[in-house]
Amino acid sequence: MNLKTALALTKGGRLRLLWSVTSLFAPFYRMSFLATAASCGLLEMLAKEPRSFDDLAQELAPDPSSHAGLRAWLGLGVSLGELAERADGYRLVGYLARKLADPANDEVAALVQEIVTFHHRLIVESPSRFKKGEPWTLAEHDGALIARSSRIMEPFIFQTIDWALPPGASRVLEIGCGSGTYLRYAAEREPELRAVGVEMDPRVAASTTRAIAEWGLAERISIESGDVRERPSEATFDVVTLYNVIYYFPVAERAPLFAKLWSCLKPGGRLILSTSCQGGSPGMQMLDVWTSSARGLGRLPTEEETCDQLRQSGFVDVQSRKVIPGEPYFAFMAFKPFRALG
Repeated sequence: MNLKTALALTKGGRLRLLWSVTSLFAPFYRMSFLATAASCGLLEMLAKEPRSFDDLAQELAPDPSSHAGLRAWLGLGVSLGELAERADGYRLVGYLARKLADPANDEVAALVQEIVTFHHRLIVESPSRFKKGEPWTLAEHDGALIARSSRIMEPFIFQTIDWALPPGASRVLEIGCGSGTYLRYAAEREPELRAVGVEMDPRVAASTTRAIAEWGLAERISIESGDVRERPSEATFDVVTLYNVIYYFPVAERAPLFAKLWSCLKPGGRLILSTSCQGGSPGMQMLDVWTSSARGLGRLPTEEETCDQLRQSGFVDVQSRKVIPGEPYFAFMAFKPFRALG
């Protein structure tokens, strides 16, 4: 670089600006490459041993006219330090590539894919949708991918169950039971527990029913497909749970939902709820962008708002606690009184 070029770049702080912007390139490219390497099968192909270019091309670019592009794309992985090209072929060398190739880290790999695909779309496309008044829809997100990435929250839900599920709980109703993982955890912790899981998506409900049978819990747990608000209001449950589903209900519908769940509880029964709340990291904010912008969903709640809505719905002794340090992710517990108030 000669003096004239250096002076032109430093004028008005352009060199600093350019440096700041270009420093973002590698993290963006790395995340995008890793997500695609996971989704196209490259990480799985290289997980155990190196593979030659010709071997990779058979699966990733069977048309020879694409070979130059594939080689350049693999070269991007090399330049990012995630791949290496050696005499025996391409291999995984980067920490992230090696870890994301491990099936034990599938939920993290799914999260990377979710960020690069769905979150990227939310950031890029949302302003034009706001201008057109065109909301996002549930059909536009990959439910299977979200289900995989959501497993990263399991330790925090298990922690909530350990805190709030009473010893000896016998009848549990879970709203939005998804894969049934939390019902399984509760049932294994409480041998006498019997539960009903309600899931709106009939395909998920059918899959969970099969999983429950495979786990040997079919006699203790049943799965229903439908909207819990259309279920009979029979006070037969000791506990009602909602894990990461409250934002699937618009804000105005949450207090009526809580009132409905109140009617499903026996006197002295409890409601257990966990959810991300307003504020927090960019990841939390992305969830808020989605729930605030999608048809039929509602923005993330606040801790105070949720407590107030539970009280308005007839619950007493409402408690909340932060579950994730440094993040506004809360667990709530509230009780149906033994006798009517007032």
